[in-house]
Amino acid sequence: MNKFSKNLEINRQSWEDRTVVHLKSKFYDLESFKKNTMSLKPFELEGLGEVKEKSLLHLQCHFGQDSLSWARKGAKVTAVDFSPSAIKAAKALSEDLGIKAEFIESNVLTLDLKQEFDVVFMSYGTLGWLPDLKKWGAVVAKHLKQGGTFFISEFHPVLNILDEKTQFGYFFDENTPTIKEIGSYTDGGEDMTTEYCWWNHSLSEIFVALESNGLKLQSFAEFDYSPYKIKGTVERRKGQYVLENRTKQSLPYVFTLKATKK
Repeated sequence: MNKFSKNLEINRQSWEDRTVVHLKSKFYDLESFKKNTMSLKPFELEGLGEVKEKSLLHLQCHFGQDSLSWARKGAKVTAVDFSPSAIKAAKALSEDLGIKAEFIESNVLTLDLKQEFDVVFMSYGTLGWLPDLKKWGAVVAKHLKQGGTFFISEFHPVLNILDEKTQFGYFFDENTPTIKEIGSYTDGGEDMTTEYCWWNHSLSEIFVALESNGLKLQSFAEFDYSPYKIKGTVERRKGQYVLENRTKQSLPYVFTLKATKK
């Protein structure tokens, strides 16, 4: 048994709990999404660029909003998540909207689709759920065609250490505690208590995990705001959210990274 198996099972159950809340939340605003079918932010739309007719693998897709957004832009999408409830909801949403995408239930760290893609994509709040970035980097590389593109838009690891409640360190700690939380990062769920494990990963750890698996960095950028209204933030400008207690402090909230397989 992998030493992180228990942690990952705790997290899988946490996402089972969260999915029920998220489907009803204003944060994900499912009814508006059904009308517009576009959840992607400028960071990823501009950073990744044209995807029409490209095969795209979306890792940790939750219930598929970003996956279906890429499909609507012409990508041939396969999407993966380890939560059965999330995958069930994603398949239902795909059928409801008439947008074709394949949704697969799997742990990302053990994923082996025996297929290579033009693009592997991830976004927002994904890496911290993974305890082993070396395995993650290998999975990304294994599923990319030679010359294919990996793209991630993700919350900056510095942002995670500013949470006084969790008190994460900047660097990876395999002995991360199990955290008990009421609700989720969205609205709703006030009557839900869930447990989860989170691992912060430094930028250098992320770079090394990709480069050691044969990916070459093409671009990297950091941004001083979140495109999402996460807890504890206020809107500085339209669509730009910063921590309420640090509005005058310049901080990294999000990074984007683009790499290609050699």
